[in-house]
Amino acid sequence: MYGLKKLKVNINNSTLKVFNSIFTVLVYCLILLSESLFKYPEIYFALFLTAGVYKADPRLNFLPKFLDLTVFFGFLTTLGVLYNILKGELKPILPPIKIFLSYIFIVLLGILSLSYTLAPIYGTEKILRFIIITSPAFFFPIMLFQKKEVYVRFFAVFVIIAIIMSFDIITGGLAPGETGFHEALGSNYLAVGRISGIAILSALSLFFVIKQKLYKFCLLFIMGLFIFNMFISGGRGPLVSLAFSFVFIFIYLVIMNLFKIKENKFTINKRDFKLLSYIFLIFVFALFVVVYFKDYFSIIFYRLMLLENLEGTSIETRLKLYNTAINSLKDFPRNIVGLGIGGFSVFYNGYDAPRGLYPHNIFLEIGSELGILGLFAFIFVICKSIIVAFDNIKKSKLEWNYYINISLLMSLIFMLINSSVSGDINDNRLLFTTLGLIWARRRISNNES
Repeated sequence: MYGLKKLKVNINNSTLKVFNSIFTVLVYCLILLSESLFKYPEIYFALFLTAGVYKADPRLNFLPKFLDLTVFFGFLTTLGVLYNILKGELKPILPPIKIFLSYIFIVLLGILSLSYTLAPIYGTEKILRFIIITSPAFFFPIMLFQKKEVYVRFFAVFVIIAIIMSFDIITGGLAPGETGFHEALGSNYLAVGRISGIAILSALSLFFVIKQKLYKFCLLFIMGLFIFNMFISGGRGPLVSLAFSFVFIFIYLVIMNLFKIKENKFTINKRDFKLLSYIFLIFVFALFVVVYFKDYFSIIFYRLMLLENLEGTSIETRLKLYNTAINSLKDFPRNIVGLGIGGFSVFYNGYDAPRGLYPHNIFLEIGSELGILGLFAFIFVICKSIIVAFDNIKKSKLEWNYYINISLLMSLIFMLINSSVSGDINDNRLLFTTLGLIWARRRISNNES
């Protein structure tokens, strides 16, 4: 009997040792997995921001129906941020108190407006999306983007997605004289133009940040693909916005250097000369693409002509939406707090449903739905961010930091113009990401200064 008890104890001890060994191995595997899985949350963040571009692609139908890629990559980003905060790699940083309070005021006003909104169904969906999806797009960059390598990986995702879009468009079949829009990865033509524009500005940053000459050469080569994307898609908003951002920064650099004239001689500093040369090179690429592939760009040429004369169904609809939003702001005292989140949809067509209508102008959207109070808070955030963007450029000492700050200012102009003609507040979350990136650069530029 004693021998059996001793055997049983030995078996139990052996089992316990095996269990402890397996448990230890599993713990190490989880640690290694978390290290590799959450080491670069900026990649998940970029995929989270662009998920709406590719998640409707029919080639992804093999994924479970319940899996929403925006939520999935947002969840991975959140886990990655928390993991790196606990590890000490990141710090839970917030924007300055005035910006933070202004943003929170917009959120709280949106929540409170559910009590009086004309569109409780659309309004509830809209404010939830703003809190869960758009707000992380603003706050995460302030914590994530402190090192040069983080920017490289983040920008590279946009470049890669734009390349995939190019091949998707090309392999989908093209013919001269086509008058239809071109889409890619299951997204619409505006998404193609918008992502391609961001990819061009991302390539602008990468060209000056990375050292390898082979990568620089590749960036120049694929620049033609992105320009081709913007023209072939047929979207006017992204194309005009990008052109304006390049013209603006060109004029800004020339003026800033004119102020530095000494002894009646115009001298331009080296880093501005490099940037102006790159802008000129992009212009040459664009000119080559337009001339060589002009027969494929019938739709964009036609729509640009309509834009010149303010003609076309799209323009007429937007003007009607703008006029209705402006009229809603004339109704005192309701214009102080607006129609309520999502309320413009019912004010315009009398119908409340998920994903309702919006003015296609983010300023008129916020003004009509959250009133003058919400509009002033939003304008304060925008104006303060623009001032900081210029200040970041002025304080930049390191060359790579200077070029990133320039590209962020261009991105802000690009997204501001885009958000003024297309999409609602949640569709334009890349605008909030750009604002977050500018405030992230503020800490680095201040430290340099």
